[in-house]
Amino acid sequence: MSCDQLRDRIEFKRKEMYHAYLVEKDYSAALKKSSELDSMLNKFRKLCLKSFILALGVLIF
Repeated sequence: MSCDQLRDRIEFKRKEMYHAYLVEKDYSAALKKSSELDSMLNKFRKLCLKSFILALGVLIF
């Protein structure tokens, strides 16, 4: 999965989580989606930010 696809899935999951919490008042669903979102964000940090930081380091030096 590309970083752009993962970013889109994160945004979609974030919207789902807030909708469950604010609109539906389904706190257990919001908590589940929050956990899924956390996992996706960790994956994004590992896969996408690492390569970004390396690319930035190459540009600086």
